[in-house]
Amino acid sequence: MVIGCETMEEKTFYSTYNNYKLCGVLNKVNGDNEIVVICHARTSSKDSRPTTKLANRLTENKINNFRFDFISCGESDGDYNEYTITNMLTNLNDTLALLKEKYNFENFILIGCSMGGRIVSLVDTNKFNINKIILWYGAIDYGRGLLNIPSKKEKQAKKNGYYPINNGWKLSYEYFVDERKYRSYKTLSKLSVPLLFVHGTFDPYVTYKSSVNTSKKCKNAKLVLINGGDHGFHNEEHMNIALDKTISFIINNN
Repeated sequence: MVIGCETMEEKTFYSTYNNYKLCGVLNKVNGDNEIVVICHARTSSKDSRPTTKLANRLTENKINNFRFDFISCGESDGDYNEYTITNMLTNLNDTLALLKEKYNFENFILIGCSMGGRIVSLVDTNKFNINKIILWYGAIDYGRGLLNIPSKKEKQAKKNGYYPINNGWKLSYEYFVDERKYRSYKTLSKLSVPLLFVHGTFDPYVTYKSSVNTSKKCKNAKLVLINGGDHGFHNEEHMNIALDKTISFIINNN
């Protein structure tokens, strides 16, 4: 049951492994014990356009929400050497623990954008009472068997210590090695919680077919394809469709 309360936005810093500090923003807009946790994309942060659009729309609809920076992103500690799937998954687990222990939230809905979609796909849904998972253009590596074979990028990272990507970001050699431990599309197919896949058909970075194929293998999944939508929904109409479908799924499960 939702119990009314005044809106409270709070920035908080909290610990993850090895006492690294993460930064997050809480929007508490009701007295319910459920909260939506938003996980940003790679080379991004909690303050990116998609994450802030999500947070604002959730707040407008009186839905508690929390967005945070993964290790080495935004206002969180760490450098590119710490940026691995394993460490980001630890970040998410520590974030859920914070919300449970400090703020008394007992139930969670997870939203992951791109790489954030891969991370939310790997969380233990029973340990933290995950009620729903939403993936926006999720980087869920469907059918990427080539991950088992060192790529040119990985070979360069091994030689130079890192592989450069956009906006000055770097991926360490350890990132590529660690990435091969996980297959998020297989994890998703074993989940029983309701899943929503939202993907644009003109995504140049993560093909929408990944969401199509993965959703077909899941037990309780809905798929929304946004015609002409890109990676990040930069078109305002496309963004509003994604937001409307997400809110409807959270509130009405449709």
